[in-house]
Amino acid sequence: MSDLETPLTSRDEAGGKDLPPVRNAGFRQAFDKFFGFYGNVLAAYSFAICFLASCFFLHSRGVFFPLWMDAFEVDRTSISLVVSMVLFTGALTAPFFGYLIDRFPVKRIISGGLIWLAIGYSLMQIVDSYLAFFIVMLLFQSMGWECVGPLSQTKLMVNWFTRNRGMALGVAIMGISVAGIVMPRIAAGLSSTVGWQDAYLLYAGVAILVMLPLTLGMVKQEPADVGAWPDGDAEPPVAPAKVEAPVHEKNSRGELIATYREFLTSKAFWSVVITFGLMNGVYSAMATHMPTFLTREQGFSMIDASYVLGTAGTFAIIGKVVFGWLMDHADAKKTVLFAVVSYLISALVFMSGSSFTMFIVGGGLFGLAFGGMVPVRSVLLSRMFGVRKFSRANGLFSFLLAPAMFWVLITGMIADSTGSYVTAFQIWAIAFGLAGVVTLIIKLPNPADAIA
Repeated sequence: MSDLETPLTSRDEAGGKDLPPVRNAGFRQAFDKFFGFYGNVLAAYSFAICFLASCFFLHSRGVFFPLWMDAFEVDRTSISLVVSMVLFTGALTAPFFGYLIDRFPVKRIISGGLIWLAIGYSLMQIVDSYLAFFIVMLLFQSMGWECVGPLSQTKLMVNWFTRNRGMALGVAIMGISVAGIVMPRIAAGLSSTVGWQDAYLLYAGVAILVMLPLTLGMVKQEPADVGAWPDGDAEPPVAPAKVEAPVHEKNSRGELIATYREFLTSKAFWSVVITFGLMNGVYSAMATHMPTFLTREQGFSMIDASYVLGTAGTFAIIGKVVFGWLMDHADAKKTVLFAVVSYLISALVFMSGSSFTMFIVGGGLFGLAFGGMVPVRSVLLSRMFGVRKFSRANGLFSFLLAPAMFWVLITGMIADSTGSYVTAFQIWAIAFGLAGVVTLIIKLPNPADAIA
């Protein structure tokens, strides 16, 4: 029996209630006796995978950025183009991977992605030109991250949690932010000892020797695999009026087209796309360019720059918890506005800051807002379209946000043409202000509006 097949439910003779499909009752009884709800373990797994996967590119590239410029004798725009195209390609392929994640066991998708990433990182040993570097990054990092990162990990959390979905998503994706605290300093150390190419060989080893065994041994598709209900509840959740059929029961071409038509004709979906489109990608630009800005324009050391990025990572952790809790218990619109204001103030600080303390504050505010973005958007999409369509909606959402990936390139081009990053920060502030205006005029779904 495959992970997507659903066996018959059993019947509680005393209470007359349908019990969840039991695929491994012995596992559940033994595990619950010692550890509790398995979904909590999967949240910890997702945390670890997001932590490690984001170390490899998201939180290393800012430190390696000037090294890549020197190694290939190119300017900021050229390296920014590589980073932007990697992010853009990942966003373009997100609908395809979102479909695969909804259609096939998540374990297979993540495992394949880890092997693909490890191959790409190993090839960094023979990269000797800007073009070769561009090709390897584009082919391996972009698609590998879509398989291993938040697109897959949020699917697991949406499968395993209903009432506590926002908090579970916040904890799972928190691994990205924790990596942001520690990895810039580790990457700085690796760059000065073994060099960036050998650092990627080390990353390949971690992917194969640590992350792959964890995935194969721990990932279970949904609570039914261990005879449980979402959130570890003793009874099934109260289902809203509309409950979606499993994707394997609705896999015809006509149904697939109808599903994507549903997304594209939803006003609520487009409202969220526009709001997040104005903010998405700016964190990537910040993480990529901030070390270069601080070292080459402000005169700080790379260690100082790593502390600013580390502060952003620390507050991103807080943001995931805070915004995850707010999405479970507070008004969605006010929650998004909170993030917008934090982003806007941070951009103003970067524009006018001159002291290390001010940049620390700006990094903290930036990280706080960024930390909340993944749990907020994941909860919003799951409320709009339900659990079964979540990854397809999330994949299409990422695809439509693909142009925002060029914030990295735009920032580099502006810095090269003006000789400073300040103009780019001003443009960031304008985008955040527009996002706030859009948020004020749209309707965002609260828990009572959710589809199962």
